[in-house]
Amino acid sequence: MRRELSSQYLIKYFMGQGWNLGNTMEATRMTVSDNVVDYETAWAAPVTTQEAIDGLKKYGFNTVRVPIAWSNMISDDGKYTINPKFFDRVEEIINYCLDNEMYVIINDHYDRGWWGQFGSADTQWRDKAWARYESFWTQIAERYKEYSDRLIFESANEELGDRLNDQIDETTGYATGTNQNGVLTEDELYELVNQINQKFVDIVRGTGGNNTYRHLLIAGYNTDFDMTVDSELGRFIMPKDPSNEVNKLSVSVHYYTPSTYGIAETEDNSWGYMGSWGTDSDIAEMKTNFEKLKKFYDQGYGVMIGEYGVVTATKKGIPDYYYYVMKNSKDMGYLPIMWDTGLWYNRATGLFKYGDVLEKILEITGSQADIPADADVTGKDALAFVDNDEFTKVFTWEGQWKKNDGSNVGLDGNKVSSEDIEKFVTTTTESSDMNIIFNTWGYQVFLGPDWSKFTSPSIRVYFETDDADVVGALTMAYCDAPNGSWNGTTAYEYSSGYSTEYVPVDIEQLEKHNVLMITFGNSPIVTRIEIYDSAK
Repeated sequence: MRRELSSQYLIKYFMGQGWNLGNTMEATRMTVSDNVVDYETAWAAPVTTQEAIDGLKKYGFNTVRVPIAWSNMISDDGKYTINPKFFDRVEEIINYCLDNEMYVIINDHYDRGWWGQFGSADTQWRDKAWARYESFWTQIAERYKEYSDRLIFESANEELGDRLNDQIDETTGYATGTNQNGVLTEDELYELVNQINQKFVDIVRGTGGNNTYRHLLIAGYNTDFDMTVDSELGRFIMPKDPSNEVNKLSVSVHYYTPSTYGIAETEDNSWGYMGSWGTDSDIAEMKTNFEKLKKFYDQGYGVMIGEYGVVTATKKGIPDYYYYVMKNSKDMGYLPIMWDTGLWYNRATGLFKYGDVLEKILEITGSQADIPADADVTGKDALAFVDNDEFTKVFTWEGQWKKNDGSNVGLDGNKVSSEDIEKFVTTTTESSDMNIIFNTWGYQVFLGPDWSKFTSPSIRVYFETDDADVVGALTMAYCDAPNGSWNGTTAYEYSSGYSTEYVPVDIEQLEKHNVLMITFGNSPIVTRIEIYDSAK
């Protein structure tokens, strides 16, 4: 443990570029399992391996953030005791990184949304929230207190802010969705955020050992730049750390700005859409935003962009967006940690999927790693719809598929509480050798016929109710196996008219990844899926 090493120095000279192991250890299930891997793979991520982390190191990444949902495997006796099996698996992943002399950040990441207990009108729920938070961090700190300063603890993800008012199920204590019924005002929320962050520091420091000097990452208000800086009122306050002063603390914020570019995936998005980035004003705006964080840097705190990125590969200007996040961070002494749920990096092969983004990463990291010869590029236009006059229908599926939009509401209108594909899908007709597989929670369908027999394939989809509010955007991607990592993602807005057209399938992608994935932005009931090919 390097006691005199400040977080600012650590970030600038050691931590390099960061990457998130997204949708993995923070993934949750509706049903309880005694097998940690069932949680790790619940959201279609592969099992994390040493080889996957080795590949990141090769590209010059030196920090891995591991989001975690500790509530997945805890005791039900009110003590919130974390299952040793879960601890062991987290420790394995930590060690994959440490074996590469990388840095690791762990947190409690949304975790079914239990955080809404803090804002409940019921003081019993508030007491339970404090009990859970204190129990978790006491156990985590004790478990890892002899680890070196390459392991960093983070107080939360994006929950410290508005989400403390999230509506919770009065039986389970977990979030019921995106609704809020908490009773705290914004000023009270700021005060509570400061109290939680202070409790976090006090717990970790109180366990002793290397935790006395461990670098700690403090979640900002909503991890939002402006709300954390809070330039007019200054309500967000970094916690006190008497034994280290400011030297071992960093602030964490996230960057998907503008959200119409970083988060909105299609033009049908209700709150706006931005399809390209990279003008002089775009670049200047990003730099101005990053300069706001000097408020903390100038006080001696480290600054980490705990997540950043664009959630789709179809937009224009993505390589430049990533480049300027990394460059601004490097110039200003911050650590940027890219968010990735499998879109950018193929954990199974240890290779980056998009060569144009990787080129910018290598420019920043200085790594001499090769760009994969078959790497894709971002911002490709969707293939134009095709005329059906010269096509032959090859496969048909008919039935009802209630596409799950995350609410877990099945065909009968009731909420599904356990993995049961029959609650989301009923089949009445299916062509032989179709090889159609639905995700067990109804999120996607995977089509895997022998694509080598096709010349120019296309698909058509029919809906019980065909309108934008019900259907949303069509997303297609290519996988090596059902529920596998996605490649070559293409999105069609509803307004493009895809529901009445024959949508082409990229045969070049199918030569590399032989399973076609289809999903939709909202929650339609799909009644028929057809596959066509050019007439033989």
